[in-house]
Amino acid sequence: MSVSADTCIRLMEAIAPPEYALAWDNSGLQVGSRTAAVDKIMVALTVTENAADRAIADGIDLIIAHHPLIFRPLPSIDTDLPIGRIIKKLLQNEIVVYACHTNLDRAQFGLNYWLAESLQLRSHKILEPEPNQELGLGRIGYHDPVPLRDLAARLKEKWQTQVRYVGEPHKQCRKIAVCGGSGSDLIHTAWSQQADVLITGDLDYHTALDAEALGLAVIDAGHFATEKIMIGRVASYLRTKLPTVTVVELWEGEDPFRY
Repeated sequence: MSVSADTCIRLMEAIAPPEYALAWDNSGLQVGSRTAAVDKIMVALTVTENAADRAIADGIDLIIAHHPLIFRPLPSIDTDLPIGRIIKKLLQNEIVVYACHTNLDRAQFGLNYWLAESLQLRSHKILEPEPNQELGLGRIGYHDPVPLRDLAARLKEKWQTQVRYVGEPHKQCRKIAVCGGSGSDLIHTAWSQQADVLITGDLDYHTALDAEALGLAVIDAGHFATEKIMIGRVASYLRTKLPTVTVVELWEGEDPFRY
């Protein structure tokens, strides 16, 4: 039995209210109509052209993505360019796209909560809480002491990704901070909360030097690997709430980096 796209969107907004999104973000409806009938949903991290082609081939009605398809204002929809081709394909095939981005990152039980759970952190809380303490970026909690080098190796295997780290390889990591995606700007927050290590993605050279000077270890596991947990968790949630709708997960072809 079909449901409306609006019904699916409201379910996502129940766990990640749109007002939680940061001001610079463009979470929300990207393409299509909230009134569209939905029998089949695809959950993906990013709406690439590959994702659009897969959605068309699989008869998808709605794509729930983490990253907004339209992130910055478009001066035009040039169908000779990748973003224009994607939008054209989606509209021609009446596929709705909804993005749940920084609102899912900041939600109390959103992406970073799932990361903390997957790392089996104990007594974890929001790393950088907002004034109401119920939303914010990252999580921080406790783990059995583990050397930094071993923790990095475990994440490499667990998340099937290449990792790099900053810090003494034998440093014992007990208090662990984590932020999916680009969380390297949280190094001072993690350090001020006496974290031994911050796990995130997109670590740049100068931030790595700053972390080293602070004595804070950082593990860079990549943007994709630290956010891909969203795919399975959102799909599972939607299957529970929408038993008459088929929900598929798109995992392959999302990470552009090769090692």
